[in-house]
Amino acid sequence: MILLGVTLAIGVAEAAVRYMMPIPEEQLLPLPYNGEALRKIIAGDTYYRFDQQLGWVPGGTGNYGKVVYRANAAGFRANREYDLQPPATGRRIGAFGDSFTHCDEVDYKDCWTFKLETAWPGSEVLNFGVPGYGTDQAWLRYKRDGRQYRPCVVLIDYFVENINRVVNRFRPFYSPEDGIALSKPRFVLDGDGLRLMPNPTTNPEQLTDPAWVEHELGPNDAWYFPHVFTSTLLDVSEIERVARSAAYRSSHRDLERGDGRYPMYRTHPEAVELTTRILTEFARDTGRDGATPVVVFFPGRRDVTDAAIRQIEEPYTPIMHRLESEGVATIDLAEYVIPFVQRRGTDGLYAENGHYNQRGNELIATALAQRLPSITAHTCTG
Repeated sequence: MILLGVTLAIGVAEAAVRYMMPIPEEQLLPLPYNGEALRKIIAGDTYYRFDQQLGWVPGGTGNYGKVVYRANAAGFRANREYDLQPPATGRRIGAFGDSFTHCDEVDYKDCWTFKLETAWPGSEVLNFGVPGYGTDQAWLRYKRDGRQYRPCVVLIDYFVENINRVVNRFRPFYSPEDGIALSKPRFVLDGDGLRLMPNPTTNPEQLTDPAWVEHELGPNDAWYFPHVFTSTLLDVSEIERVARSAAYRSSHRDLERGDGRYPMYRTHPEAVELTTRILTEFARDTGRDGATPVVVFFPGRRDVTDAAIRQIEEPYTPIMHRLESEGVATIDLAEYVIPFVQRRGTDGLYAENGHYNQRGNELIATALAQRLPSITAHTCTG
């Protein structure tokens, strides 16, 4: 009778859950696997190209609304090719970072890297920014692709969200619906240093198998949740699926951005320390190559709004202070963006999806042209 009672109770609960469905069906685990995006990448039908060492790099052209992205033969955003040898006169600047360096949502002529060439006459700026990149990938790209161009200044661009990416190995674990359905390398803390965990994917076809993905890329990914893309035997029960899905949503809420801004800055010591060490070692690496490293901090739309209204510091400020204590030059663009936002609001600087618009890119170029000459005088001439 006890067994019968328990069975009946479970059956009633199962029927109630199926009827009420507290979580929409499309949000229940396992989540749909973004196979279509991956198939386009494999077929070479996207602006992104699989790269075994870095995860992905730009290639060819891509249409994103009214904006066309073009990468040159060397795989970075540009309207021409560049010789490895820097120009005989003037200065060569290399910019490394994510979509805020790449200048998503604007044409190349409106990108701050292009505008900086005019704002600081005599400059040649190479844009090595890649959408979706973490700071770890930006550093690895400098080591493999950027240093051979021998820049006298290396701009290490840090967007506030990058802290989420240095502890991620498979982009969809972090952002399930993202079109960049690819894996990446990442560093882990190793004593007082860093140890690289290379990208285990040697062929993008491997990523078409979600079971392989979870087994190979789940470990050491802070965003991984077991069986997020694969079924379990217990999935025949809607109670189990709802409970597991609720646990997944809760774990993501504890990491992703909400009203509490970026929680990883407060609750994930590994991510903070990892970010700081990567930025520090990136800067030291470029310094050994004879360039001046400058870490440029990019605030997001909501961050500058909070700072302007509530008078609170940017979440990356402690990292910036630690870099400065290590002798690394920094520029916080919030110093220039916040006064503008206080006068005219964020719509004057940010595009629809949160990147800087034409005016925002112009503001960045002007700010850098004011600050960089005095910082870089010992490695750049002209």
